[in-house]
Order: sequence, then structure tokens, then C-alpha cells
Amino acid sequence: MFISLSEYARLHGKNPESARKRAARGGFQTARKEGRSWIIDSEEPYDDLRQHDAKEPDMDQLVWALPKTEQAAKPVFRAALFDELTPIYPDTDVRTGEDALTVSGANGTYVGVHIALSGLTPGIPVAFSVEGPHRAYKLFELIPVPVEVNTGAVLRSEYLKNDKNENVIRRAPFYIYEALKPIFNLARPQYTTAAFAFRTPIEYCRKKETASFTIKICHDGMCRTLTVQTMRYPVTVKPAAADSPQFVNWFDYENISLWHNAPMWSARYEEMLTRYLRTVRYLRQNIMAIPGNLLFTVMPDGSLRFEPQRLDLMLRAAKRAGITLFQGGAFCSRASSLADNDEFYASLDHDSFTSPEQIGEAFKRRAFDEFDYGTDAVFSLTGASMSSEQGQSQLKEALCTLYGYLRAHNLCDVWTQSCLDEPNDALCEVYHTISKITREAMPGIPILEPVLPTENVIGALDIWCPSLDIYEKNQAFFDKRVEEGDKLYVYSCLTPGGNYCNRLLDMERLRVVYLAWGMMKYPNIMGFLHWGANFTCGNNPFERQAAMFSEQVMEYHPKYANFLPAGDECILYPGFEQPLSSTRAEAHRIGFEDLELLRMLKQINPARADEIVSMLFTRFDCYEKSVKEYRRVRTLLLEAVCESK
Repeated sequence: MFISLSEYARLHGKNPESARKRAARGGFQTARKEGRSWIIDSEEPYDDLRQHDAKEPDMDQLVWALPKTEQAAKPVFRAALFDELTPIYPDTDVRTGEDALTVSGANGTYVGVHIALSGLTPGIPVAFSVEGPHRAYKLFELIPVPVEVNTGAVLRSEYLKNDKNENVIRRAPFYIYEALKPIFNLARPQYTTAAFAFRTPIEYCRKKETASFTIKICHDGMCRTLTVQTMRYPVTVKPAAADSPQFVNWFDYENISLWHNAPMWSARYEEMLTRYLRTVRYLRQNIMAIPGNLLFTVMPDGSLRFEPQRLDLMLRAAKRAGITLFQGGAFCSRASSLADNDEFYASLDHDSFTSPEQIGEAFKRRAFDEFDYGTDAVFSLTGASMSSEQGQSQLKEALCTLYGYLRAHNLCDVWTQSCLDEPNDALCEVYHTISKITREAMPGIPILEPVLPTENVIGALDIWCPSLDIYEKNQAFFDKRVEEGDKLYVYSCLTPGGNYCNRLLDMERLRVVYLAWGMMKYPNIMGFLHWGANFTCGNNPFERQAAMFSEQVMEYHPKYANFLPAGDECILYPGFEQPLSSTRAEAHRIGFEDLELLRMLKQINPARADEIVSMLFTRFDCYEKSVKEYRRVRTLLLEAVCESK
């Protein structure tokens, strides 16, 4: 922790003026000037550099008397606390942290801090000991991931339009601490810096009270002590349930198998799936998305075979995790789905090219043209056109079979069904066809769809899910749909960029928190959806984040414009026998915990609830970015809920 040089001198019984002169000569390692005043790390020893006799000089002391340009580097082991919503990096200056932090929470919530270390000797263990009122806490090592390119000013990455997004936390490329790997009390750092997290639940609190944890961290014979003070409030946030604000992330179910050596549909796979579902429920997700394509096998003769045992397994895992709501994935997809493969490469007129850059430009033009202007869809399992009798018949067969299972297992009241992801104006005609077949095959099942801006699907769906920026720009239209009986979600993905709330890696973690606060600001929004729980586009997520879906091995012509922005694909990471949470996933949890508290206050004191929301959140692109101010207002929220009770 930095203190004034005068205070530092008094602590060591020295004359402040002598200390100032020494600092001006470069005699301290950490002293620096801020304005007209000197500050210094309180932990730096005050060594006496004078020689009192003719004995051999102490070089470890004399080195600091040399001009700074001649000083040899001498690591000083440092440790400091940072708010868990403050992004930190492997090169974060630990001296900007705190020796003590206070965090607040209600029963049923979790509070934590991040711990940054520097001056480490790689390979030498770091040991933790924690003293506090109980042992219900966890420690995590924070694993950094890359941000290769910044999010675009509008969408995707800056590669798309060669624009510069001024609303990022740091210019790319950089690494940021992200994944949370559980540890017990010992870690072996690989580098000279490292970061960790401490988290504890708030529970069994009967009155407002304070509880403190002392964290002692030792490394290579040196120890540092940090203090985490928890303010506990006697109001309870219940676990995520069917009546909680709705929240869903889509899973890549094959990745769970690949990452954990768990053959699909085996007993081991069921166990791993359960662990993933328990993790996301802890993060307050209360809906499980189930892709329809996983539930059927296409036989050699082209017929469909329903695999009810697969759905049985998924439902058992959901039940064990406490998830009781389900979203059926779309059976149909766009007919145009350009892939970066040999077929695309061979289709190009290479004789007309003068630069390798033209390969990427050709891919960009064709990919976006097919997405924006394609008018047909296919039944994904077989590739049959939905404009054909064959495609329509196969879709009806699959939906009728699934509906029979839902009725037999009393699931109709907890199931929504999707038809075709992100229909736009060009796809409206075929979307109405798919929707009609779905309504006839699954009567009473609501249709939920992520939609691009179009009014031409009115009547074809029941739950609209525009991106959050599209909702705000067309709020009157979507609110009118709610007035007429439809319902409303919002989503984010590779869009929106700029200053909008989203959960991409180069954005403030507070933006993720505010995704839930927006559902309080706009009461017609009943849920939030994101596609990327654990997708990776075939990459190691610890080594590659910004990428495209179909990038090939040994690719020398990357399609930069089509890159997904860093963080779009996943908020969970592969760990040993379990998924790893992330700083962004935890921010989601914090936001939805806040939303539960805001809803409690809204029932008792609506004006106060609205007032508190307005202190931090105006729109999805207008909100408070100060973590300190957020914490102050969140404490007001906790106080208000307790007073109202």
C-alpha cells in the first residue's frame, strides 16, 4: 500500500526531509512523485546506506543508492486485494491494490475478492492460510486468457470494419485474468506474477453483522497479510428456480465429452453434464437448452430414429442440478452456411487475385451475402430443404415424436421450442412455414426465438428475443407485442459492441452485472439468453479467443473480418473433472443476485427500487462504470431491502 513519504519516514524514526532528499537521489526502489508530493510503498525497508567502518559494503543495500538506470532488478514479493469486478492482468501494478477490502452480501449470495501477487520466483510455492469465523470459503487460481483483437465499435471485432472501439478496458493484444481454477491452500506460480480469488457464501445471518477473514500468503520465506471484511445482511436471496428471472446459456454438449474424455451418453458423461448444470445454476441459470438434433439419429435409409434414452439422461442431470425449465433447440438452420474449407478455397478465381488478402475479402462478401439474403432453410438432420415436402415431413415427424415424449413426461408446461435461429426479412416466408408446422405438431408449446430486426414474423412466435440494442432502438414495437400477449427476452452475442452492455473480454465486468439490472429497468424483459456457455470453435480457450467457426488447421489465410470477438464463445472453461467458472460468469451471478434484491424492494417500495436503479443504470449503453460507486449503491440496496423487511 502506498503512503506519503513523510508518514513513511516517521514510521521508521527518520527525518522526513532526509527521506525526501534520498528519494530525489533515487535512493528508494518504490518512491515516486505524484504532483508535488512523494509517495512510497509502506513495505519497503528503510536501509541505512552509510558505511560506518571499512568492512566490505553490503551490495544488496548499495544497489539502491545507484542511479535507477544502473540498478539491478530485485524482486519484492507483494500482495494486494482488488475488487472482483475490477479487471486485472498479469502486468497489473500490485501496488495499486489494497491491504484490506470490505464486501457486502445477503443470505444466499456469495462475496469475494481477487488477490494479485508480484515479485514471485517461478516454481517456488505460494502458500495460503485463512483465519476467520468459519471455513466455508474457497480459493481459486486465476488463469489468464488472450484478447487478440478488440471488440468492434458496432459488432464483431475491429477487423470487420477496421474501426476503433474507444469503449474498451485496454487496447489489444493483451492477457486478462479470467478462468477460476480451484485450489486448496497451495499453488506453484509459473511466472513472476499471479492472481487468485477468495470467495465465501453469506448464510445463516440473523442480523446485520460483520465478519472478517485474514489471509496470510507466504512465498520464498516472505509473508504478506491481507484482510477481507464481509458485511452480512439478514435478507435472503433464494437459489435460482423456475420463478426466478429467466437466464439461459447454450451448451456445446460435444465439448463436454471431448474436454473430459466422457463418451457421449455414457454414465461418465451424465456425471460431467450434471457438474456443468450445477455450475450454471450456481451462476443463477435456470433453463437448460436441449438441441433437437441430439435427440435423433438419421438411419442409413434416411429415416429418423428417436433416442429417448438421451433425453432421459439430460433430464436426470437437470433434476440433480435443480433445473426445471427447458428450451428446445431449433431443428432447422439456414440453407446457406459457408465454411472455411477446401471447397470454398477451390471455388475462388485465383487467376484474378493479386494478393492473399483477397481470399479473406472473398469469404467475407460471400458469408455476409448468404447470411443476409439467403431465403431458404433446411431440416438440419438431413439437409432437406424446408421449401420441399420432404423437409416439411421430416420436421413434422421429429416434432410430433418429441411432443409425445413431453406429454408422457408432463413437460409441456416447462418447455419452449425454437424453430430457426435469428430469422430476418429474407427468411420470413420459410420461417412462417416452419412455425406453422411447429404449432400443429406441438400445440400449446410457446415458440421462443432470437430474432433479427423484423416485424414480418408477427404471429409466428410467442417469445421475442432481440439483441438488447435492437430492443432499445425498437422498444415501442416490442413493448406493444407484450401488450398484445407475447413475451420478451433479450440476448447478446458478437453484438452489440461499442459502449453497450455485453460480456466480452475487453469490457468492464460491470457491464455483465448490468445485463440483469436492465431487466429491472425494462420490466417487460423476462429473460436473458446467450449462445456461448462452453463453445470454443475448435480452439484451446486458454490460448485462443478471437476466432471464426470454421478456421482450418494450418490456416495461412485467416478470415479476420469474420472473427468472433474475444469472449463471445464461452464463459466456462475446461478444468480437471469439472468446468471452471470465470470472472465474467461470476459477474453474471452478481447481477442476477442484485436483480432478486431489486425485485424484493420493488414489491415493498417501488419508488425506492426505481431510484436505486437510476443511480447506476439508464440504458444498456449508459451506465455507471465506477466499481466503487457500484459498491456504494449496492450497499444502499441491501440496506433498503433490510429496512423494508
